Amino acid sequence: MAAGVYHVTTRSAGPVPVFTDGDERTRFCNLVAQTTKRLGWNCWAFCIMPTHFHLLLDVPENTLQPGMQRINWGYARWFNARRGRSGHLFGERYYCVRVETDVHMLILLRYLARNPVAAGLCERPSDWLWSSYRGAIGLDAGFPFVDAAPLRAYFGPDAEQATALIRQFVGEN
Repeated sequence: MAAGVYHVTTRSAGPVPVFTDGDERTRFCNLVAQTTKRLGWNCWAFCIMPTHFHLLLDVPENTLQPGMQRINWGYARWFNARRGRSGHLFGERYYCVRVETDVHMLILLRYLARNPVAAGLCERPSDWLWSSYRGAIGLDAGFPFVDAAPLRAYFGPDAEQATALIRQFVGEN
């Protein structure tokens, strides 16, 4: 697969939760952090939902497939051992689409931030702890494997103004 920025998502095998607590979400984040470091990826944004996850990744050529295999297989193996189960955890192979326009990038920024709200998991995007949105708007230190700078750059060089514009764009004012 060509180098570039991709929106990647993987869903559970059926409406089965694959992330039920902080330990599971933390384990997944650690796998993403290890994989980004090992393969030279840049993670610009992410969101963990109960039955799936989203990653916005800038990847070098020919690394997306082995990296996603490492993340999905590694997490499924750990999850199954933890839960005393076997078999497939995730449904189909991961889905990915290359992000080729600024409009697409901005749509994804909003979509990933608002996904937990749309699912009824929280009232505002900043309430959801398991996405990169809080770090992007400076509410916390963020996740160390996420580089929100490329997305923040869409909203200007001034950090305070960019934060206000991102919050407005996402619909959290």
